[in-house]
Amino acid sequence: MNTIKIGNNEIAYSEMGLGEPIVLLHGFCGSMAYWDKVKEKLSMNYRVILVDLRGHGQSNSNVYPFTIDDMAKDIKELLESLQVGKVYLFGHSLGGYITLSLLEHYPEKIKGIGLIHSTAFPDTEEGKIGRTTAAQSIEKDGIKPFIDGLVPKLFADVNLNTVKNEVEKTRQIGYATNPEAAKQTLLAMKNRPDRNEMLRNSNVPILLVAGELDKIIPVNKTFSVEGSMIQTKIIHHAGHMSMYEQPETLFDIIWEFLASEKK
Repeated sequence: MNTIKIGNNEIAYSEMGLGEPIVLLHGFCGSMAYWDKVKEKLSMNYRVILVDLRGHGQSNSNVYPFTIDDMAKDIKELLESLQVGKVYLFGHSLGGYITLSLLEHYPEKIKGIGLIHSTAFPDTEEGKIGRTTAAQSIEKDGIKPFIDGLVPKLFADVNLNTVKNEVEKTRQIGYATNPEAAKQTLLAMKNRPDRNEMLRNSNVPILLVAGELDKIIPVNKTFSVEGSMIQTKIIHHAGHMSMYEQPETLFDIIWEFLASEKK
């Protein structure tokens, strides 16, 4: 684990493996530990860069408010500090929103992207209300009750008992999220733009991965566009957390996507 000062924030990251660089971004109230079950195997062929987003995991956040674009700039500046050129970027949920922002604003950094249980759609009006309500609940009651309500929704019902350790790990990771940063991230997600047109017109390879049983972002929200540069994959028997629910399948999908781009 390393840290780097970006603006007024300390951003934590880690690296493993050698080869072409790939970046893995976690979801809301998560950390780089979300990738524990896939990072080792990916590092056999690639330089894997994992990041704790600002206010999550071991990264702090001292500047409020902030936007998805601000979070994307953190990643861009980290890559520049590591003297990394173009990367393949895989973002889970919130990490996918940041990935899309990077693709829009810093296309020179991107060789290809993967949206893992994420979407190019903006929040619906109902979703925006939900973000505001969630931020208010964290303000009133703290992060722990919010996480206790969130975590069961992240997993497919059929998996809550079969991956109990991973459910508990997700809960503990969530508890460690800075409450103020969680509130600000909710508002950043609420205000993100529609990026479907950009996704449709992109000239880099794109991987869209959806969980068959995802209760947070359903399949049709992930598979929002079609195109010659876009691959779509459904992970069966998985909800929003395939990296814990079906890690071997997720690894295979990412590995095959990367391998296909080398041909």
